[in-house]
This record gives sequence, structure tokens and C-alpha cells, in this order.
Amino acid sequence: MNYTRRDMLKASLSSMAYYSTAATTPNWIIQAANAMAQQNNAADDRILVIVQFGGGMDGLNVVIPRTDDVYYDDQTRPTIRVPKGLDINLDGLNGLHPVMVNLAEWYQQGCFGVVNNVGYENPNQSHFTSTDIYEYGQNPLQYPLLKGWAARYYDSQCNGCEPNPMDMLVGGKTSVPDSLSGADFYQPPAINNPADYSLRANEDEEARLRAIYDINQVQTNNPQQAFLQRSANLVHASISDIATAAALPSSGLYGNDTFSKGMRLISQVIRAGFSTKIFYASHGGFDTHANQASIEAPLQAGTLPRLLDRFDQTMHAFLTEMKDSGNLDRVMVMTFSEFGRRVRENGSNGTDHGAANCLFVMGGGINAGVYGGQPDLIDTDHGNLRYKVDFRSVYAQMIEGWFGSSAVPVFGQSVYDNTIRNDLSQIPLIKAPAAGVAAGVN
Repeated sequence: MNYTRRDMLKASLSSMAYYSTAATTPNWIIQAANAMAQQNNAADDRILVIVQFGGGMDGLNVVIPRTDDVYYDDQTRPTIRVPKGLDINLDGLNGLHPVMVNLAEWYQQGCFGVVNNVGYENPNQSHFTSTDIYEYGQNPLQYPLLKGWAARYYDSQCNGCEPNPMDMLVGGKTSVPDSLSGADFYQPPAINNPADYSLRANEDEEARLRAIYDINQVQTNNPQQAFLQRSANLVHASISDIATAAALPSSGLYGNDTFSKGMRLISQVIRAGFSTKIFYASHGGFDTHANQASIEAPLQAGTLPRLLDRFDQTMHAFLTEMKDSGNLDRVMVMTFSEFGRRVRENGSNGTDHGAANCLFVMGGGINAGVYGGQPDLIDTDHGNLRYKVDFRSVYAQMIEGWFGSSAVPVFGQSVYDNTIRNDLSQIPLIKAPAAGVAAGVN
């Protein structure tokens, strides 16, 4: 069977990381990979952390339209709404769910923002298809799906460069999400548990370890073999780097769930001084068709308050560590979810798949506020919120306003059309780059 470079790319960093130990890896392989890492170790480079709300977060019960009587009408959300006056006021029109007390404080400090009415034209309410649209940054999807939007950005900035072991990193997951997948010369490591990010050497694994060693002995002009050699080197180096980062102490506010573990690791890698530019973590469980919340006990009962409380605690821990370590101004957090929920609750004290939604941005480089207006609960699309801000316009601001790069290689020239950028193109969501702060992946 003939393997393509893309086949090797998909296999290398998702599996080969488990075929290495510090005790058995040839030193020259580790040294070569570490040398690669030194090429791009600019401590002042800006960082983007992408956080997925998996399942379709109900934005209307997270950022509450506090002046809209339709929200409080018993025909809309009779059993699951946040009671009037209990939300945390943000800008007079919108309020935050009452469990999110820490992020409300970060809002007051100027480090937390909301973008309302985010979505895309002709919304798809399938978890899988809509997630693909957000992960690949395409609407409609263009098949075959080859590169996620962050991977396209990576390639646009790293054309011809030598990848570093952790240019991008996935925390708290065992697989690489589509956003970061498909780059021409690099696939990031996905690390669920740093303690397991290594191989336990035994007889069964010695053969594969020897195969990796033998491959690196060969001087070759074969691009596929060279790519495999480079991937093996990157894996070996990332194992050592992750061990270094995981040794740093962390806040006790992190939980034991996968999202908390992922954000803890991301914080450790940043504080350890590695040059990772894009991180990804996921907070799942938001497919709340039933038992979502209770108007009688809005802080305790239901799935959504529990999920939001964990998110609030985890992000407070992360932002505090960024601030205390002097990294807050160089870190941008952006959330997304595949869709919002319908305006009206269903018959099971929950909400069904909807369309437009809110997303969050966090860090010292934002202009805090609520952008995109208040959701319109009357002029709906068959009971779903209509979008006003194309999600790609938010991504484009991350690329242009945060990293200081062009979004054209990622989304094409259409990213500058009003049909794509919508109202957000004129909104100062991100502060102007500070003097001396580098931008871009390379």
C-alpha cells in the first residue's frame, strides 16, 4: 500500500507520541528536535486559545436579554428562564447567568467580552455538519474537507519553515479537532493526560521504537520519508516539553473534568515559556434537550448551571494564572459552539437545536463589552434566532486584529465582503497591537 504525506501526517503525532521514552530515545533525535524548537522561541508572541462548547450552548440562558419582556413571558421559557433581576448586569441590555460571578468580575476589569447573534446563513442544525462548518470555517462546506481554518492560517504563516514540536496544542482531548487538522507539514499533539504522554517501554513496543530509530538513520531525498523523520523528531521533543510544563504548580480552582485538565495544561505550557501560538480545549455536555435548568433553583438545578459554574471556575483560574505570570496581555481566549438553542423551551424542561448564538472573548487585549446587539426574540427564523454576525468575521478578527496577519489565505477574498464580515468589521473588539509585540505563527 502506498501512503501519502497526508496519511503519514494523520498517523504520526496522534500515535507515534506513545512510542517513545526518554530512556530509550537516541539523544541525537531529541537534540535535533529541540534545535527546531529554538528557531521560534519568541516569548512575546501573541497566543490564541480556542474553547469549544460542545453540544450547542443555550446562549439565551447564558447571556440574558434582560430588558426583553418576551424572554420573561410564560409562553417562551416558563420553567427554565433565569428569573428577572437575578442575572448579573453587563451593559444594561444584557446580563450574565448568575453562576458566572468570576467572569462578571473579569468583565468589570476589562478582560471579558461577548459577541451576540453569531452564526451563518442557512443554518444547519446537525451537530456534526454545523460543527464542521465552524471547525473548517466554511459555509457551505467544500468537499473534500482537507484543512481546518486554524491549520490554513498555520500554513499561510509557516510556508517552508521547520515546524516546532508545539506550534499548536490540544489540551484535554485525545484527538486533534478539525480546526487544527490538515496543515501541510504539521499535526499538533493532542494531550489528554500529560502523565500518559509517553510510551511504557516493553518487548511489544521495542520493534516499533527500533523502526522509528532506523528511519532516522537514513539520509533521504524522499519527501514522504523526510516528513516521517521530521514528525518523529517533533514527537520526541514534545514529550520532553510537556513533562517540563506539567511540573509547574497550578491553581486549586481547576476541577478533574477533561476541560479543566485541558486548560490547566494550556496554562502550564504558556507559563513554561514555550512558543505555542494556538491552543484548543473543549467543554462538552451542552446538548440540553431535557432538565436544562429550573426557574425555582436557577443556581443549582439542571445541567446548564453546573456546566457554567465549571466554566466560570476554570476560566477564572486560567485568567488569574495568566495575570500573575505576566501573560494576560498576550493571551486571547475565544469560545464557540456549533449552534444555539431555540427561543422557546420544549416540553422536557430543555431546549432544542437552534441557530445563532453568543460567543465569548477573554484576555488583556480586548475591549470589553457586549457586541452584536441584543437577540431579537420576535423576528425569528421558524423559532430560531437570526444571525447578524458571521462567525468567520470573528475568526478574521483573531487573525487580523490579534495576530496582525491577513485573513485572505484562510477564507479567501470574500472575507472582506460585507456579506461575510457583517457589522463586526467596524467593531473594535481587539485592542490595537502593543508596540514590540510580535504577531503571527512564525
